[in-house]
Amino acid sequence: MAKSKTYKELAIEFKKTRSERVYNELYKKMRPGLWSYVNNIVRDPAVADDIVSTTLTNVYLKIDQYDESYQVTTWAYRIAYNECIGWIRFRNKKISINVFTDAGVEPPSRDGYLDAEQNLKSEEDFWDEEDVLTEQVRVAKEAINALPPMYKRYMVERFLNHKSYNDILDIMVKYEKDINLQTVKNRIFRGRKIVQKQLEKMKLFSEA
Repeated sequence: MAKSKTYKELAIEFKKTRSERVYNELYKKMRPGLWSYVNNIVRDPAVADDIVSTTLTNVYLKIDQYDESYQVTTWAYRIAYNECIGWIRFRNKKISINVFTDAGVEPPSRDGYLDAEQNLKSEEDFWDEEDVLTEQVRVAKEAINALPPMYKRYMVERFLNHKSYNDILDIMVKYEKDINLQTVKNRIFRGRKIVQKQLEKMKLFSEA
């Protein structure tokens, strides 16, 4: 039985041949992990479908930009991450939020590729890192849901519903008449610190 080709091998072959068969194989191999990753951010299966389709279309159209020295997965996941943040900002035009790092979860490499010392990581290493990221997101959500009520409502709106501070204020004044924007920011700040400490206990987050 022939050995299954890795993401990187398929990407390099597609870059050289532009074979639709090779691209379709790469698409089928990458889509499940990408979809899970994206849905963890946007929390909407229909939106996740759209973003993953856009991401894999970009992989098809921009394959010449792929640097073969690196893993194609990091490049593709960075495209997906940027698409997610673009969707969040479009949906909430006032908001400028990193849905991961503000809650203690690191996104893919900021440069779009792995650092040089990570260049030789295997595909199995990448899968392990994807599992860790998924676990970080899960634990962060659980930690938010376990917060004291004073902080939970604010953190849910900020990090799970992707609301801006002003939008949260508009929601909370219905329950607390004397609340102001600074109070909203303070409660989110304190709630975030509690979540980060919980992640530290789980050894899933190291404070910079």
